[in-house]
Amino acid sequence: MENKIRVFLNSGLHSAGRGVGYYAQFLSEALAKLKEIELTDKDPDIIHFPFFDLFYPTLPFRKEIPTVVTIHDLTPLVMSDRYPKGVKGGISLLYQFLSLRSVKAVITDSHNSKDDIVRLLHIQDDKVYIIPLAVDPEYSRPVSSSDLKRIRAQYNLPDKFLMCISVGPNPNKNLPALAKVTEKLGMPLVLVGKGLLQEIKESVHPELRDLVELRTFKHIIYIGFVPTKDLNGFYKLATIYCQPSLYEGFGLPILEAMTAGCLITCSNTSSLPEIYHQTALVFNPTDLSDIESTIRKALSLSPKERESQINAGLKRSRDFTWNQTAQATLEVYKKVI
Repeated sequence: MENKIRVFLNSGLHSAGRGVGYYAQFLSEALAKLKEIELTDKDPDIIHFPFFDLFYPTLPFRKEIPTVVTIHDLTPLVMSDRYPKGVKGGISLLYQFLSLRSVKAVITDSHNSKDDIVRLLHIQDDKVYIIPLAVDPEYSRPVSSSDLKRIRAQYNLPDKFLMCISVGPNPNKNLPALAKVTEKLGMPLVLVGKGLLQEIKESVHPELRDLVELRTFKHIIYIGFVPTKDLNGFYKLATIYCQPSLYEGFGLPILEAMTAGCLITCSNTSSLPEIYHQTALVFNPTDLSDIESTIRKALSLSPKERESQINAGLKRSRDFTWNQTAQATLEVYKKVI
């Protein structure tokens, strides 16, 4: 039997409780099931950082062990006018940029993100590997009618609603546009995400401008954080899940929604076309009339058409598994060694 590749998956504290923490957790569990890999922090052959912060020095400058880093997206650089980095952020960005020169491989979630990484961080094309994400298996599980009834009552969800998930009021999420459209349609908008509940202070950071605008709408229901088991129920109760993003490195909620059997509508930009199914109802996120007409179309689907859309999403969602993500990551490790 061949020697196992000893891998230190260095999640650190930086990714705890964030989307990248979720990635590290599920990747670690999937890698642990592969017979060719041993996860360890003792004398590893490879160190893998499953996170990368543009404006914080998360990557060590000296690398005595072959190093792999995952960069999910470059949203703050692509939309730099809405993500001011400041002096400290600029210094950290330079540090991170220089530190990337000596990594053996970069893993990213989509072709869209790879293009940005090659273009903006000047990483060699053949050093960047595209490995899509997958979702928590919880979303493929059925939810009992009694649990759905509990969830609707506990979170005070209306009979019909459009839903969107955003950790916070990030400018790339384009939430004010969705608020304007759903207000016009008379459709309650349920926003899930802890960061959307934060207080607005007198001096508003540019990244929080969207939250200020969102607070002017009366039809929005702010839910805050929702545990995965209940979130599965949200997807099953929602009339539509909509992702109106201007930019996404991957767009995991769209994949979650399809896996859970929720009708989706979303932007036709950045990485999202790499995820949704071929017949999905999509729109230009910068065109409010296009967003409106697409959501109207979704709302007017016959039961048969709606079922067809949902089934197409379910079928597409099966193309993404954590086992495939782990196997592809293993191939990167082999090339690095």
